[in-house]
Amino acid sequence: MRVIVLFFLTLFAISINAHPVKIGYIDVEKVVNSLSQYQKDNEILSQQFEPKKQELLDLFKHIELLNKNLNNVDKLTNNDAYQKELEKIQELKIIFQTETELWQQQLNQKKLELLQKIETMINQVIKEYAAFENYDLILYENAAFVSDELNISNKIISKIEELSP
Repeated sequence: MRVIVLFFLTLFAISINAHPVKIGYIDVEKVVNSLSQYQKDNEILSQQFEPKKQELLDLFKHIELLNKNLNNVDKLTNNDAYQKELEKIQELKIIFQTETELWQQQLNQKKLELLQKIETMINQVIKEYAAFENYDLILYENAAFVSDELNISNKIISKIEELSP
């Protein structure tokens, strides 16, 4: 019994001398989506990939039109013409699929690069802010509940916006 009492007294004495722990939380998704730099870069990215997207949509519409016209061809009397049109449509579908996959991969890669750039900037600002404000711990991602007192997302957004050109 003495050991338990001694343990609790020691624990109590240590906690009296300990300084309070300063904790913060950041909603990374909110920070990223609120940054004007991210929104501007994302808009530029969309504009960059829009012409190819429109080209792919036009190709898709052309394939649909060819399919519709193929239904009007008499299969019995013009079997060769029907087969040629069918092969042409199949080739266009393959081209469409290949080009769409390539376009999507390139877009995803550019978005990933943009997010990595923004993430690096956010992490740098968090480190500087934590050191300046004497935070012991800053968390982000997967919190079940965070009080408004601990949520420093808006402060981080403001800091980043101040530093952005």
